[in-house]
Amino acid sequence: MKRWIFAGISDKRDLLLYLCKLLTVSKYRVLLTDATEGRRYSYSIGNLDPTLQLTEFCGFDVTTGLSSTELWEEELTEAGKHSAVYDYMLLDMDSLMLSSIDPWLSADEILWVTSFDRYEVERSSEWFRRLFLKWPELQGMKVRPLYIRTVESNLNEEYIMGFMEDLPIVWNEDPIWIPWNENNMAIQLENEHSNLLRMNRISRSYQRALVTLLQQLVGLRTTDVRRAFRQAKRREA
Repeated sequence: MKRWIFAGISDKRDLLLYLCKLLTVSKYRVLLTDATEGRRYSYSIGNLDPTLQLTEFCGFDVTTGLSSTELWEEELTEAGKHSAVYDYMLLDMDSLMLSSIDPWLSADEILWVTSFDRYEVERSSEWFRRLFLKWPELQGMKVRPLYIRTVESNLNEEYIMGFMEDLPIVWNEDPIWIPWNENNMAIQLENEHSNLLRMNRISRSYQRALVTLLQQLVGLRTTDVRRAFRQAKRREA
């Protein structure tokens, strides 16, 4: 099983939900783990029973709240009990409440997800500093930057990375950019309030960015990802 951590103080729900759906229609078994402050995914998925460890949503499983940390740690210690069930585990991490360093050490990919919003950038920088204070062993870890909700402005990557330059991180690969517009925002809001996951109207630039991300993380061919998009749009969960 491949494990990806999407870290940082930003709202990544639309990105991770779209990724999970594309992986699912590509015949992969997927677990999305919510390790965010405030259990953000409960507002996107709805009808989450806190007594249940897993909730099925659009063909993939979601675990949220305290059970997410427990499930991950159990998976790491019980000789592959859950790894035999899933092909990919995606963890949305903006909390430091995990009691074990193992998720970080076992991750196949760690991505810092942020917009250019100054609050998100500076809070993420401070969050990583607290992470390294908690677990100094993580210093020198490889992290891939992923910029979401990007729009044309006078800000650039060099300026944004200046907030992170003193952190003991090895920045891995070229960053991936997720362009944003009002239509993408409208779709995200409609999905949240209806507890659905429709992708048929997201912008072509967003779709291209998702194709690039899946190519780099999974190694899927462009034709395979585009086929997954067509299937996801037809299903309109």
